[in-house]
Amino acid sequence: MAPKAHVFRTFVVGAIFLSLFSSAVNAEIVIHGTRVVYPSNARDVTLRMNNPGSVPMLVQAWIDDGDASKAPEELKVPFQLTPALSRLEPNAAAVLRIGYSKEPLPADRESLYWLNILEVPPQHKQDENRLAFTFRHRIKLFFRPADLKVNVNSAVEKLSWKFEPAGVAQDKAAGPVVQVSNPTPYYLSFSKVEVQVQGRSVDLGAGMVAPFASESFAWPANAERAPRNAAVRFEVVNDFGGRVPLEKNLL
Repeated sequence: MAPKAHVFRTFVVGAIFLSLFSSAVNAEIVIHGTRVVYPSNARDVTLRMNNPGSVPMLVQAWIDDGDASKAPEELKVPFQLTPALSRLEPNAAAVLRIGYSKEPLPADRESLYWLNILEVPPQHKQDENRLAFTFRHRIKLFFRPADLKVNVNSAVEKLSWKFEPAGVAQDKAAGPVVQVSNPTPYYLSFSKVEVQVQGRSVDLGAGMVAPFASESFAWPANAERAPRNAAVRFEVVNDFGGRVPLEKNLL
């Protein structure tokens, strides 16, 4: 447990500097995937990573339940992850293995966790007075029950989008929003959401909507109100990290 705590404290310090100098810092470890889907009937799932750089990297991995600020040893999640701490040599590859501990999770919808991969460059004695940057990858881990009634590939067709004027949305004090409702048991992620208004696009950013829930995208203050029969164009991220473009009427 001590090495984990030490590495995590290094990350906290490094993260402060990363926020200031992020343009000068690059990750070395390559993660082969932008998300992990864990079918409930699977024995385990794996994620491959490799180090194409010229120096070895210390790699720490852990799973959190949405609280990114907690240290790995403070988290309680229904998964085992091996190896939790490893050294990845230059031009070498490794595999992270994730196992489900069988603790009860909802059977009627997906559950969302986050896989963290922290890479720490080696430090030599002559580097004691030099700052060593760390880099943290954080990707979604979806636990998917095996007997969900809706097929994941058709879930996106069930989404509905509507424009909510100021004061009508759930937060009455908020400005106008575009709200997406998800009646399916899946988390649906959007890499882009935009509305076509009189021949131009109003960019609403990216986001995600939880199962059986709604999510709101703030309408820009400098954009005119969405007219009747406007269209919302969005890109859904599929299980393999691909982006699927779609269009629907905005109610």
